[in-house]
Amino acid sequence: MLTKRGGYRGKPKPKLPPHLKRVRVNVRIQKWMLDQLKAKGEPGIVLEEILERAGFQYVDPPK
Repeated sequence: MLTKRGGYRGKPKPKLPPHLKRVRVNVRIQKWMLDQLKAKGEPGIVLEEILERAGFQYVDPPK
């Protein structure tokens, strides 16, 4: 008789460094704008570059 195997099977992924953690940002982008971002590359990376050009800077959190 077959029984289901529960749980995760495989090698767990290593933890990311703090500056590479994903941060969810709730932004509504119109479809035409999203299509243009996708045409230029990965939307998250393109948005990051736009924010950097706009003057936003990454600041290391205090330890």
